[in-house]
Amino acid sequence: MNLGFHVHWPPLVLALLLALLGFWLNQVTVQAPYIDDAGFAHEPDYIVENFNALAFSEAGKPLHRLKAKRMTHYMDDDTTVLEQPMFISLDPALPVEVTSLRAQISADGKQVYFLNQVHAVRGGQAEQKPATLDTEYLHVSPDERIMRSNQLVTLRQGTSVITANQLLIDDTRRLMTLSGGVKAVIEQSSHRP
Repeated sequence: MNLGFHVHWPPLVLALLLALLGFWLNQVTVQAPYIDDAGFAHEPDYIVENFNALAFSEAGKPLHRLKAKRMTHYMDDDTTVLEQPMFISLDPALPVEVTSLRAQISADGKQVYFLNQVHAVRGGQAEQKPATLDTEYLHVSPDERIMRSNQLVTLRQGTSVITANQLLIDDTRRLMTLSGGVKAVIEQSSHRP
């Protein structure tokens, strides 16, 4: 039995594809911004170019300096993100400089998390050569003088090289702990007792 009409499929398929494309574009372009529980969107509330801060002890003695190409602060979670940061310890007995591609500062300002291509240099003392540290993550607690990492670290001093999966350096107690797959090639001293 023929009812006298014929369905033309190509125009229907084209109309369906256009409707799906319109729906997809609407989903991609009209996304509501993330709003946290306090009602703030995760957008910067201020940005500082060529950031440079100096921390002092209670006695007014300079302790450390933190620089960055750009500092961005987010009000919703009170985080601060740094681009191309540099941390410099101003203690002449234990000079340390840490650089990376980016970093994040805790809300209380007491913790700095260096990320991506982290490079630290500790100046040599007396007859010691400078030491370097390379990793992808380094957590620095400047006031407590502690550095730690839970990712692969490579330490170098002269021709000596040590690698490990975890690191803890406590400058106050003059303690360095390496753990997890520790490997070392140590330079022999030319001095004999």
